[in-house]
Amino acid sequence: MAAPRLRLAPAERRQQIIDAARQLYADRPYDDVSTAELAEAAGVARGLINHYFGDKRELFLAVMRESILMPERALPDYEGRTLEERARLTMDWILDAATTYGQAWIAASGAANLHGSSDIQAIVDEADDRAARLVLDAVGLPDSPHLRARLRPVAALTKAVCREWLQRGSLTRAEALDLLTDSLLLFVRKEPT
Repeated sequence: MAAPRLRLAPAERRQQIIDAARQLYADRPYDDVSTAELAEAAGVARGLINHYFGDKRELFLAVMRESILMPERALPDYEGRTLEERARLTMDWILDAATTYGQAWIAASGAANLHGSSDIQAIVDEADDRAARLVLDAVGLPDSPHLRARLRPVAALTKAVCREWLQRGSLTRAEALDLLTDSLLLFVRKEPT
């Protein structure tokens, strides 16, 4: 006899499905995970996947969105610090987050070209723009479209550096911090007049 299913609020059930899917997608590519496996891992009927997400692809997009958005964690107090100090502390904070969320973030952000999908690229673009806004706020610079445009490429560099550090072991954390801090400063120092 199967164990009775726990009744959850819709938002909790949806999150339960996303969390289970994240685990499966962390280990295997999108095409290698079936809807039946997703339902089994979440402990729900297959129909609930369709009810909450429409189809497997929409569930994958929900996992992507959660996995690559920079977490809203409290930044340290930067009051009275120089731009250089703020940049280093901000990149240190990002590397701490990458240590916690890194494998899922790297795997998900690296999937932007999955089947040439524009919806996945839109999620990556949204995450990169959000990260640019958070970094500008952290280093004490105004949120301007031009500065955000200058910072969005730093997101791609940050992901590549984290892959080298966390997955390949070809960089130390200290090297990653130095490289990312120097890059951030290079990208934000020159604002057109």
